[in-house]
Amino acid sequence: MSSAFTFARMVRVLGLAIPCMSVFFSGCDFGLEEYPASLTYPMRSDPIVVQTPKEFPWDTFAPGQLEGHIAGLKKLEGGQTLDPNELSSKDRNELEKVLLKFFGTPSQPKVKFPEDTNADKAVAALHLDDKSLARGSILYRRHCMHCHGVSGDGRGPTGPWVNPTPRDYRQGYFKFISTKTSVNDRKPRRDDLHRILDRGIEGTSMPSFVLLDEAQKDDLVSYIIHLSLRGETEYQTMSPLVNKAGIGDYTVTEKAEQLGKLYLEAWAESNKESIEPEAYPYPDTKEALQASIRRGYQEFTNAQGAASCIGCHTDFGRQVPFRYDFWGTLVRPANLTAGVYRGGRRPLDLYNRIRGGIRPSNMPGADLKVDKVNKIDQYWDVVNFVQALPYPQMLPKDITDAIYGKRSVESKDAK
Repeated sequence: MSSAFTFARMVRVLGLAIPCMSVFFSGCDFGLEEYPASLTYPMRSDPIVVQTPKEFPWDTFAPGQLEGHIAGLKKLEGGQTLDPNELSSKDRNELEKVLLKFFGTPSQPKVKFPEDTNADKAVAALHLDDKSLARGSILYRRHCMHCHGVSGDGRGPTGPWVNPTPRDYRQGYFKFISTKTSVNDRKPRRDDLHRILDRGIEGTSMPSFVLLDEAQKDDLVSYIIHLSLRGETEYQTMSPLVNKAGIGDYTVTEKAEQLGKLYLEAWAESNKESIEPEAYPYPDTKEALQASIRRGYQEFTNAQGAASCIGCHTDFGRQVPFRYDFWGTLVRPANLTAGVYRGGRRPLDLYNRIRGGIRPSNMPGADLKVDKVNKIDQYWDVVNFVQALPYPQMLPKDITDAIYGKRSVESKDAK
């Protein structure tokens, strides 16, 4: 009996949700389909980050220590967490029942609020119908669950052992989005999630799923939105109950329904409008590009300017300590001389990061100027500089010397 057959049989017998591990079994298909009908989403039991510490470390935590790391934040200056296990049995049972009512189970996921036409319209607009979610659930179990977990908590079997840790969808935070900045409680657009599935996230363990067909990626996006909706509703209903702030005159069921509809509407509104860059204003000449790069460098390095990028990307990102993000995990402002862009390397991707920021990482959007009369756009100037920064020969020589040091020997290409 082959080892692949034995392993496949073990997976079926034990009902393990293990993804196809092509590194061991090329072309394997162990028949993993739907989640077991009896499985429900686990209620949150891991610490809730209320406030991240003020002190920043120079090193990250060891692999496999995510839970202990987050639980320990309260021991650091300014750190504050809540323990979901302190929720009363009565409130936990009621919250569990209402989440089951509104969001279903892993094998029968749904987004359904009783007698609400507006909510039904938002569900339709976001493709959160039962059939799309059921298909997405199967695909998620095959390809995503081992890192992102059954409930989308980023704590699947593989999750604690990779760095950076997989995304936890339950707070409703996402980093790389193109949603218009005027939208309240910005969520990613479906296109943003679809693009990440297509391309993966450079510099992380998130791979590309470009070989899935478009319909499959659409179903996966729907299911990820479902997990985030359920998780954020649970998180925000649970938090005031744990910290004793209370939920006013609402019952747990009423509060969960109110919040669930609120976040559903935020997703629907976020999917209506994206950041629209101004048309690129410069001619396609080396001289125009060099002038734009120079202006971008000046804006980037001006600590008192509207962008003030250098304030966080110290030494252009080469000398920066770790910082805490909204999840309580450790991130580091990008080393932009390395040319690794987790949010995408297209000029449009960089434009969206600069203008929209990366809120969960505490990177604000820049309020830069667009002068249509003189055809100067500071957003595109910073984009051009950031794109050229990893390649010294693309920069004006004095800027290259300022960033990388004066070169005593010319490059071989120049000889």
